[in-house]
Amino acid sequence: MQTIVIFIIGFLVGCGVAVTILRPKYIGILRVDTSDPDGPFIFLEASESIDFIASKKSVMLKVNLKNYISHN
Repeated sequence: MQTIVIFIIGFLVGCGVAVTILRPKYIGILRVDTSDPDGPFIFLEASESIDFIASKKSVMLKVNLKNYISHN
Protein backbone atom coordinates (compact mmCIF):
# COMPACT_ATOMS: atom_id res chain seq x y z
CA MET A 1 0.00 0.00 0.00
CA GLN A 2 2.81 2.38 0.88
CA THR A 3 4.48 1.67 -2.48
CA ILE A 4 1.31 2.63 -4.36
CA VAL A 5 1.00 5.93 -2.46
CA ILE A 6 4.66 6.76 -3.13
CA PHE A 7 4.18 5.90 -6.83
CA ILE A 8 1.10 8.15 -7.10
CA ILE A 9 2.86 11.05 -5.36
CA GLY A 10 5.90 10.64 -7.63
CA PHE A 11 3.67 10.52 -10.71
CA LEU A 12 1.86 13.73 -9.71
CA VAL A 13 5.13 15.55 -8.97
CA GLY A 14 6.53 14.37 -12.32
CA CYS A 15 3.44 15.61 -14.16
CA GLY A 16 3.75 19.01 -12.47
CA VAL A 17 7.41 19.33 -13.44
CA ALA A 18 6.68 18.25 -17.03
CA VAL A 19 3.86 20.80 -17.40
CA THR A 20 6.12 23.56 -16.07
CA ILE A 21 9.03 22.70 -18.36
CA LEU A 22 7.00 21.99 -21.51
CA ARG A 23 4.71 25.02 -21.21
CA PRO A 24 4.63 27.03 -24.47
CA LYS A 25 6.93 30.04 -24.32
CA TYR A 26 5.44 32.89 -26.33
CA ILE A 27 7.76 35.75 -27.33
CA GLY A 28 5.02 38.23 -28.18
CA ILE A 29 1.68 38.96 -29.79
CA LEU A 30 0.83 39.07 -33.50
CA ARG A 31 -2.07 41.52 -33.92
CA VAL A 32 -4.13 41.10 -37.10
CA ASP A 33 -6.36 44.02 -38.13
CA THR A 34 -8.86 43.11 -40.87
CA SER A 35 -10.98 46.27 -40.65
CA ASP A 36 -9.08 48.30 -43.29
CA PRO A 37 -10.48 47.95 -46.85
CA ASP A 38 -6.90 47.98 -48.24
CA GLY A 39 -6.37 44.53 -46.76
CA PRO A 40 -5.38 42.97 -43.48
CA PHE A 41 -2.47 44.48 -41.58
CA ILE A 42 -0.33 42.66 -39.04
CA PHE A 43 1.62 44.15 -36.14
CA LEU A 44 4.20 42.40 -33.98
CA GLU A 45 4.44 43.24 -30.29
CA ALA A 46 7.57 41.43 -29.13
CA SER A 47 8.41 40.92 -25.48
CA GLU A 48 11.99 39.85 -26.31
CA SER A 49 14.79 41.72 -28.08
CA ILE A 50 15.32 41.47 -31.83
CA ASP A 51 18.70 39.78 -31.27
CA PHE A 52 17.02 37.08 -29.18
CA ILE A 53 14.33 36.51 -31.83
CA ALA A 54 16.87 36.43 -34.68
CA SER A 55 18.96 33.82 -32.88
CA LYS A 56 16.06 31.34 -32.79
CA LYS A 57 15.14 28.90 -35.54
CA SER A 58 11.44 29.26 -34.74
CA VAL A 59 9.34 31.26 -32.27
CA MET A 60 5.77 31.10 -30.93
CA LEU A 61 3.40 34.06 -30.96
CA LYS A 62 -0.08 34.58 -29.57
CA VAL A 63 -2.49 35.79 -32.28
CA ASN A 64 -4.97 38.59 -31.57
CA LEU A 65 -7.52 39.01 -34.41
CA LYS A 66 -9.39 42.28 -33.89
CA ASN A 67 -10.90 45.05 -35.98
CA TYR A 68 -9.39 48.30 -34.72
CA ILE A 69 -11.21 50.69 -37.10
CA SER A 70 -14.97 50.91 -36.55
CA HIS A 71 -17.10 51.39 -39.67
CA ASN A 72 -20.07 53.51 -38.60
